[in-house]
Amino acid sequence: MGKVQAHKRAEKAKRQTNFDQNRKEVPADSFEIEGVVNECLPNTMFRVTVDTCVVAPMLGKVVIATLAGKMRLYRIRVMPGDRVRGYVSKYDLTKAKITYRSTKPQAQSN
Repeated sequence: MGKVQAHKRAEKAKRQTNFDQNRKEVPADSFEIEGVVNECLPNTMFRVTVDTCVVAPMLGKVVIATLAGKMRLYRIRVMPGDRVRGYVSKYDLTKAKITYRSTKPQAQSN
């Protein structure tokens, strides 16, 4: 490597900043939910009953959920009765994206 290239590389390193230190905590625009699929609708949409959520008013609500990108890409099949995990935007609490499917039923606690 010549003198000019080494000089340019050193100058570039001086200009770069560490973005991890400058990053501020941004409030999340969405939050995780878990629920059970009640009904399959057209266009890979599903009616999901929320049973686990960090926001208390969402518990027991029915939301319309669609498949997220990778699930749609790999054609993951979701059937009524499946447990799903996804996220809801804080701007529209009636719609969700499904990111994970589990066919195992929820463990019953006695």
